[in-house]
Amino acid sequence: MASTDPTDDERSGSSADDQRSSPSAEEERSSPSSGPDRTVSAGDAAGTNARVAVVGSYNAGFVVEMPRFPVPGETVTGSNFEEVVGGKGSNQAVGVSRLNAHARFVGCVGDDRHADVAFDLWEREGVDAGAVQRVDAGTGVGVVFVDEDGENEIAVVPGANHTFGRDHVAAAADAIGECDVLLVQLEIDDPAVAAAVEVADERGLDVVLNPAPARELPPEVLDRVDYLTPNRTEARILAGLDPGADADDAEVAARLRDLGADTVVTTLGADGALVDDGDGRERAPAPDVDPVDTTGAGDAFNAAFAVALAEGQDAVAATEFGCAAGALSVTEFDVVPSLPARERVEELLG
Repeated sequence: MASTDPTDDERSGSSADDQRSSPSAEEERSSPSSGPDRTVSAGDAAGTNARVAVVGSYNAGFVVEMPRFPVPGETVTGSNFEEVVGGKGSNQAVGVSRLNAHARFVGCVGDDRHADVAFDLWEREGVDAGAVQRVDAGTGVGVVFVDEDGENEIAVVPGANHTFGRDHVAAAADAIGECDVLLVQLEIDDPAVAAAVEVADERGLDVVLNPAPARELPPEVLDRVDYLTPNRTEARILAGLDPGADADDAEVAARLRDLGADTVVTTLGADGALVDDGDGRERAPAPDVDPVDTTGAGDAFNAAFAVALAEGQDAVAATEFGCAAGALSVTEFDVVPSLPARERVEELLG
């Protein structure tokens, strides 16, 4: 399922944007117990010793398909129900692991069956969840109602994700510090985001901030961001523009750099991505694919971008790697199933 963030509106290969709306930004529309058998340690496969700390959200979701939405007081019989797993943080950690890097996920879940499903997912996918903390709150959940025209109505209860704060990050500081790159998103509250980038900055990690869903960020956060990875719409929101503003992508990126980010990588859907590091701008192309579902493109891109940086690649090469992963993800339905294995990314890049 796609993001509830209205900025996710691009429809193509390496875009960070989503095609459908969901309770947790991006989710796996399949049984929570489904998925590949990956009961191995992340990073064990040949290709990389990179270590990426992913700080972010996990959400369980419930999708009800129905012919039409009920009016107040009415009951409508649904046609299908699915329980799904997601959250941008969890999705990106799984994406990192599938690229043969060590994925260390840091977040909060409740002490309930939804958390049990999450830990089963991370064990199956080879994600190191030793720094995930159970808290006295329900695991984040959302309910999506989808009518026969594909329109949706959504209710979200962030639960444990909104209890995640500075103290939780501090408890995971050593785990984060053992990694090469920090990857963080905005489905957790500002104090947790700020604490995570502070720890990474102090420990010498590269900081990748995927600003989704987009919101205004304090200068002390942006000043510690090495790589900011918005999509086109998110970039405009962060720059203080209307989400649909007819603005030049390079000018928007320059404005974001002025706000504090060292390098801005703007994903542009079928147009690839624009890298602005202050010394120049370079566009990375998106591989030509036939998209069927762009829901997971943003998470696939960011996971691959972070892995490439952790391996020592420069921003442009990392962006090309991310574009390839994002392109592959749109050739399959749903998020977690679409996150590509490293071999497929390398094959696409030739």
